[in-house]
Amino acid sequence: MKNKVTAALLALMFGVFGLHRYYLGRKFQGILHTILFFICLLLVTEGHGEIAEMSLALPAILGFMDAVLLFVMPRQEFDEKYNAKYLEFEPIKQDPKESLFDYYKSLGINKYRALDFAGATHSFLESIEKFGESPQVHFNLACCYSMLNDAEMTYLHLEKAVANGLDNLEKIKEHKALAFIRQDEKFNLFAKNNYKRPFDDMPNEKAENGTEEEKLDLYGSLLKLGDLKEKGIINEEEFNLQKKKILDTL
Repeated sequence: MKNKVTAALLALMFGVFGLHRYYLGRKFQGILHTILFFICLLLVTEGHGEIAEMSLALPAILGFMDAVLLFVMPRQEFDEKYNAKYLEFEPIKQDPKESLFDYYKSLGINKYRALDFAGATHSFLESIEKFGESPQVHFNLACCYSMLNDAEMTYLHLEKAVANGLDNLEKIKEHKALAFIRQDEKFNLFAKNNYKRPFDDMPNEKAENGTEEEKLDLYGSLLKLGDLKEKGIINEEEFNLQKKKILDTL
């Protein structure tokens, strides 16, 4: 996923070349920005006077303006604009007559797309509790937990998705929302073992189920804390202090 601060810093330090546009996936805009820089540089080197020298500042000014816009852009707006491709995941297949199932499905999907991964997880868990096991629901739960950087819960729900008949195992190796878990050193062992967890240090399922709701409440608190910081309600010091208190309880 693209990072808002990284993009803003690239625009601030290397915006004259348009490097931040390449990072954000706007390659065509980046090429135009780079061409503009070299055109202005060429005019200066050929000695076209003060206007040419002043024109060299144009790409730098554009980069600085982009940096300011990126710094002040709300995180949700940034993610919707530059990280939308990470918000797609396995559609849930179920009998359309089960309107309540559809309700929880839609609720979870909407929360996921709003980057409320903890809230989406609550809705998907309610769906399993009320309507039983579903490979697609477990896969979507794995996506949510991966976005929350929770390896244990991601492995658990990937295992359950496969055990309940997930029909496209390639999604586990390719899906962007699972990029976090694929970087884990245990993932290759997990895949070779037919997507089962042989890890000795993994807690048992009963213990996992007992703490899952508690973890989700903590994740929700972290997301709300981040929103308060983005809106300027709390400062960096207050954010770090409250974040440490929350993480200490995990």
